[in-house]
Amino acid sequence: MNISNRIILASLAVFLVAAISGCNKLNDLVTFKMSYTSEVTVPSSLGINLPLDILTPPISTDAESQFSGNNTNKSLVKEIYLENVDISVKAPEGRDLSFLSSLHVYINADGLDEKLLASAENIPDNVGNTLSLTTSGENFKEYIIQDTYSLRVKAVTDKVISEDVELNVKSGFKVKAGLLND
Repeated sequence: MNISNRIILASLAVFLVAAISGCNKLNDLVTFKMSYTSEVTVPSSLGINLPLDILTPPISTDAESQFSGNNTNKSLVKEIYLENVDISVKAPEGRDLSFLSSLHVYINADGLDEKLLASAENIPDNVGNTLSLTTSGENFKEYIIQDTYSLRVKAVTDKVISEDVELNVKSGFKVKAGLLND
């Protein structure tokens, strides 16, 4: 066997070992979901087409407990992506979301810049009482591994509302993390 064939075989062997090791590493990841619900109140308004900023109180992530329950910890988290944000009317009964023109939900946590979580533009009048927002596609790992985070909801109305409207904000995140027993 000449020297070039030996080099080719050695390179192929190294490549196969690396590929097999890489595949095994993928099997050492766990994927799970984390869900959160918060509430915001859109105050009755005197005007339309004016942005309203509504802040939530801090939301506890319970991250350490959820990570532990999935055999991982925050140092092993690779990524946390938002899968969905659904807005629904909690009160008053019978109210729909047709008063909204647009809605943006931002996330923030101590020491981190605010980041767009999800949004909806040109909300139709026939929207009903539940709205699924378009997610931003960002990695929210640094926010969700914190003990708490807050949301800021920026709502623009296209109809005058005569009473406060309470909304539920349900967020679902998909987590990929390494396992503790590596």
